[in-house]
Amino acid sequence: MMKPDDFDFVSRLIKSKSGLVLSEDKTYLLESRLMPIARKRGLKDLGELIGAMRGGDRNLVEEVVDAMTTNESFFFRDTKPFDQFRHVVLPHMIKERASKRHLRIWCAAASSGQEPYSLAMILDEFKTQLAGWRIEIIGTDISREILTKARAGLYSQFEVQRGLPIGLLVKYFQKKEDQWQISSEIRSKVQYKEFNLLEDFRPLGQFDIVYCRNVLIYFDQPTKSDVLARISALMPDDGFLFLGGAETVLGISDKFRPLARQRGIYQLNRPGAPEVDLTALEKAQASGTAAASSGAGAAAAGGLAFPKPKHMQTGAAAAGTAARPAATGATGATAARPGATGAATTRPGLSGTTARPTTTGTTSTTAPRPGTTGTAGSTARPGTTGTTARPGTAGTTGSTARPGTTGTTARPGTTGTTARPGTTGSTTRPGGTGTTGTGSAFSKPSGSTGTGSTSRPGTTGTAGSTGSTYRRPLGTGTAGSGSGTTPTRPSSGTGSSSNGASGTTRPSTTFDRSRFGKPDDKK
Repeated sequence: MMKPDDFDFVSRLIKSKSGLVLSEDKTYLLESRLMPIARKRGLKDLGELIGAMRGGDRNLVEEVVDAMTTNESFFFRDTKPFDQFRHVVLPHMIKERASKRHLRIWCAAASSGQEPYSLAMILDEFKTQLAGWRIEIIGTDISREILTKARAGLYSQFEVQRGLPIGLLVKYFQKKEDQWQISSEIRSKVQYKEFNLLEDFRPLGQFDIVYCRNVLIYFDQPTKSDVLARISALMPDDGFLFLGGAETVLGISDKFRPLARQRGIYQLNRPGAPEVDLTALEKAQASGTAAASSGAGAAAAGGLAFPKPKHMQTGAAAAGTAARPAATGATGATAARPGATGAATTRPGLSGTTARPTTTGTTSTTAPRPGTTGTAGSTARPGTTGTTARPGTAGTTGSTARPGTTGTTARPGTTGTTARPGTTGSTTRPGGTGTTGTGSAFSKPSGSTGTGSTSRPGTTGTAGSTGSTYRRPLGTGTAGSGSGTTPTRPSSGTGSSSNGASGTTRPSTTFDRSRFGKPDDKK
């Protein structure tokens, strides 16, 4: 952990050497940049490193200052400054410098070279108009190490993908193992020098165009004002200054004024500063051609960015062409869902064939269950002939006889009646005799009437039924004579109970069909 007095010493030293201002909340940044230097030099901690700096190790001080500089850069960064150069500055200079045929450009914080090389590629596209001209691009930076990289012109795959159109990559770069190197022709257009912006600018000479982007933000107010004043002293009346997107001259310097309706580009605030033609730039900005074009053809047309995706391009799709796959038909029509017949409706606000299937019309009838034969709406179970009979039975409409029977409601193994297995003509359990009734032993209320015996085995008697024996027994009846002691089986209507006694099968009630709907309702 860095001590407060060590931080004060290092921050003052860096400011005096580079102009960079480090506030106390940047302690973590300082530590992260200095620890690699300490390890490389075999020092155990930052205390020993700062002690060596206090001892006057000049090489160490330069190494620390170099480590604290920010070298963030990429090709055609922010796009707009390069569009302004292409459409405003360069045409103006070609016209105004036609007699001298000499142009000088300074990139005051060149970093790893992407900015000056971007300008060099634009100038190469104008080589016909600039034939016979002497053009100099000077790139300076305080970091010796980063300038070595800039001179080599070698960039990783990641670096060339940041802002560089694919057409320019193919045209001006060669692949070298896992890196890309810019052509020697472009590299020869740029000269690099190690230079500190706190030093005297006069040895650098005069410049028509100055790019001092994204460096003033690291300086304090007096340093910013001083740098801008000294830059203005190097420029002719019709010179141009480019600053970063987060930088401005307003409230800092009166040496420059912003170019009308443009950001990031400034003219000298002098009487001799000319009016420049912004028509071409504003037309390009309005149409978006500079952002939409790419490659060698794009460079010739004035654009330096990748094209927009098709779905973002103006007029790329006509109305109604955003349909989902497999939609066919007239405007607004969609394929109906299975089993539906009728015209389809579209979603609100859609035109064409984009609507989801939403059908309106008549629906098809539901097919009966497999293996059944009957009229529309029948619910017979598989294997039956007729209407609602259970599987394997044949009988009249509304019968629910159990499988294997012939007739109405007889149980399996019987003939013609509702008797249980082993009986003839009665509904008694095995061993009993009696008369049978017609109707449904298990159906829902259907209004059928008939007679039948509900006594258990060993009993005789007659019974009448009204409605259905599927529901809980409702009704009264008189007992017949017979033998047996078990309680009666549930029945409906009038019937007999066991043991020859007279009474009711259940508490007597009156079956009110109005409570359950119409008698003829079937489901």
